[in-house]
Amino acid sequence: MKKKHLIIATIALFLFSCNKKNEDTMNKAALKDDLKSLLTAPKNYVCYRTDEAIVIDGNLDKKAWQQAEWTDLFQDIEGDKKPKPAQDTKVKMLWDDTYLYIAAQLDEEHIWAYLKNHDDIVYYDNDFEVFIDPDNDAKNYFEFEINAIQTVFDLYLPYPYRHSSFALHNWDFKGIKKAVKIDGSLNNGNDKDKKWCVELAIPFTDLAFGLDSAKPNPEKLWRINFSRVEWDTKWENGKYVKLTDKDGKPLPEHNWVWSPPGVISMHMPERYGYLKFSNNKAGTTKEEFKMPEVEQLKRVLWAVFYREEVFFEKNKKFTSSLSELGNDINTLFDAKAYKLSIITAETIFEAKLESLDGKIKLYITNEGCVKDLSTTSK
Repeated sequence: MKKKHLIIATIALFLFSCNKKNEDTMNKAALKDDLKSLLTAPKNYVCYRTDEAIVIDGNLDKKAWQQAEWTDLFQDIEGDKKPKPAQDTKVKMLWDDTYLYIAAQLDEEHIWAYLKNHDDIVYYDNDFEVFIDPDNDAKNYFEFEINAIQTVFDLYLPYPYRHSSFALHNWDFKGIKKAVKIDGSLNNGNDKDKKWCVELAIPFTDLAFGLDSAKPNPEKLWRINFSRVEWDTKWENGKYVKLTDKDGKPLPEHNWVWSPPGVISMHMPERYGYLKFSNNKAGTTKEEFKMPEVEQLKRVLWAVFYREEVFFEKNKKFTSSLSELGNDINTLFDAKAYKLSIITAETIFEAKLESLDGKIKLYITNEGCVKDLSTTSK
């Protein structure tokens, strides 16, 4: 997806124009609308093991995939405030010692793709996208995009675009296996198609960049998200052509995602869904996803981060005053058990959330870097 990073002006309008308090869907905290949208509970998925050798050919009728569960259907990137996507998209995942397997089904009445070169900007076609943050640190993440003719755009990002425009576009998934299967016709506007399916096997070694180990630890959560870019088109002179506005510019694309970040940006790794690896074999004993307390508490720090961004945009400095950021942040944690503090030096800030017993210590900086110095895994 294009660099739809967190546009401060948009978020500022969101943050300072909303005064009505609402219940948050995760813990019923009385947040204002801006944080309510940005702090909704991410989706989660328990990924089970497979001992079958999955042949990557785009066929999702294999026995292994029959044992895996589909995700929820994709939603608009902005969440419930936007209409339901016009066509369904869903994903399954499995894993073994070598690969993370991903299967995606994209219902589509008009399947088309024209970009053919590796690292073409694939989202200029309709595409399917994967974003992976293996160590759940909101940085050091990977992006993979593919269209219906298997053209790939892949990259590594040390930081989200809100922090830096730097991304390694020459970085490639070296050992990835990929396939697309089309149920319909390609680049033919004279009929209606049914769907196209994407099947991937991503080596864990490709995701070990900057990590101690390539193999997942079932005790640690990964973050992952999926996106589908869909353009409004018409069939004209034997080709699909994007619809345009009165100025001749293509209409904005639709962004349909698994776990909605709440704004038009896929480069907010803290808003990706949670991926839990299970040692249980797919089709046997199910494992319940349980949100760790620390992950719940990180929401407090992200609330500070989002508000500090907007405060800085307006005042050219950060603030250590929670009241200037909004006292609704206090509703996200129990003040009898935790203390929130902020230190600033005009162009930098660090917020700390600490349990009164000193066992949990979480920090976030103006760069969106979260540190967990807790002495417990509560």
